[in-house]
Amino acid sequence: MPERNVHSETVKAWRDGWAGNLSQHELVELYERALDALWRRAHLSLGEVSLMAIVDRVLHDGAERFPHLSALKVETSGVRFGELRQGAPVLDRALLEDSLTFLVVELLRVLGALTGEILTPGLHVELRKVRVQQTDEKGGKA
Repeated sequence: MPERNVHSETVKAWRDGWAGNLSQHELVELYERALDALWRRAHLSLGEVSLMAIVDRVLHDGAERFPHLSALKVETSGVRFGELRQGAPVLDRALLEDSLTFLVVELLRVLGALTGEILTPGLHVELRKVRVQQTDEKGGKA
């Protein structure tokens, strides 16, 4: 029987209701906000240098599996999506969503493993707070 993956389950629950329904631009924006939320929460416990090294490793692993993720960069303030944002419109939407989902699950898994899952409950709470932004009738953010 496969081992239960609480991180995958949490990300799946977070995605319920909108998975497969967002444009490439909306996906990049949402996952950027999600990774920012996870960064801010983990930074409180791990500090800048440790967190940068962990995230850099997760991005490296992600880029091996999904080469377009090599456009993401780690800086002292978090993950920068600038290059990916520019290239996102030409990427297959499902592939983009799969790759960004992989990053979030993998980051949660690695942070959990390295901290004995001490950070896991707080990180899951922060992820659940990140919501799809609604647009008004004129196309602006509501």
